[in-house]
Amino acid sequence: MNRHQAPPPLLEVEGLCVDLATGRERHRAVDTISFSVERGETLCIVGESGSGKTLTALALMSLLPAGIQVGAGEMRFNGHDLPARRAGLYGDEIAMIFQDPMSSLNPVLTIGRQITESIKRHQPSLTRRQRDSRAQEVLSLVGIRDAADKMKRFPHEMSGGLCQRILIAIALVNHPRLIIADEPTTALDVTVQAQVMASMRAACRLTGAALLLITHDMGLVAQYADRVVVMYAGRIVEQGRAKEIFRAPRHPYTRALLGSIPRLDGDVDSPLAAIAGEPPLLSRLPAGCAFRPRCRLCRQRAICADQIPPLRAAGADTTQASACHFADELAAPAPMERN
Repeated sequence: MNRHQAPPPLLEVEGLCVDLATGRERHRAVDTISFSVERGETLCIVGESGSGKTLTALALMSLLPAGIQVGAGEMRFNGHDLPARRAGLYGDEIAMIFQDPMSSLNPVLTIGRQITESIKRHQPSLTRRQRDSRAQEVLSLVGIRDAADKMKRFPHEMSGGLCQRILIAIALVNHPRLIIADEPTTALDVTVQAQVMASMRAACRLTGAALLLITHDMGLVAQYADRVVVMYAGRIVEQGRAKEIFRAPRHPYTRALLGSIPRLDGDVDSPLAAIAGEPPLLSRLPAGCAFRPRCRLCRQRAICADQIPPLRAAGADTTQASACHFADELAAPAPMERN
């Protein structure tokens, strides 16, 4: 590579499709999505349940369950084919943090054993003392006090917040370059959520790891994202820098997500806003734009019913891209719509 040529993104995904087989039928659960993650950045993939966020993460980690498979697309890590190198990358250069810490940790092994086993697998030259020292170091890194004592304990002796931090520690222990976190704070209360996210973000900054955060929580996105990918019904409907998307979202679905966030300066007696309707079933996607039945901008326009809007640049002075036929109508900053 020319010394003046910029290195490729850390992670590149191009045209990824994930197919779900039900009996003799096959449905496209993730439909031709493309995105990248740069070194050291935090990219958030956001959307409602069923939008394809978790399947995208599982496809990256080659952990798709039976009956679901990658149908098309390319995935590259540091410029090289990701599936071809997965055996040497997963748990080492790429690590994943799952939603439920209590089901992700082995209940019959101590915390120390679970951390040091990962070190032993990927850094076999280290001695037992060195592995224990590294385990204590990474537990302290994620804000766990009395690390030596915690290593002797079992998962059931820990709170949910501590277990989630332990999963973060396991993910960090082999100095990964990319961490994929799938709804890492779902089962935690708001205070513990903030503590866990602060620990993870601080650890990523110290180690230089990039973070691919999958969430439905726009509050987390606002706090931690450098860039955002918004998914709906298996497709990317908007993407761009977080500041741009929060200032002037160019897709009605993104506007609706932001409009559903409770405001601190709002009337406490007013009802919470919600997006009308429900996400479509994969087997019954509407013709044209999948968001059309729930969209207030549609207004029965024929183009919305007939044509799937392509993801395209949302203006010359922005990095945003939107999959809406009428993205230009949303160009100016405006208060979030209430559904």
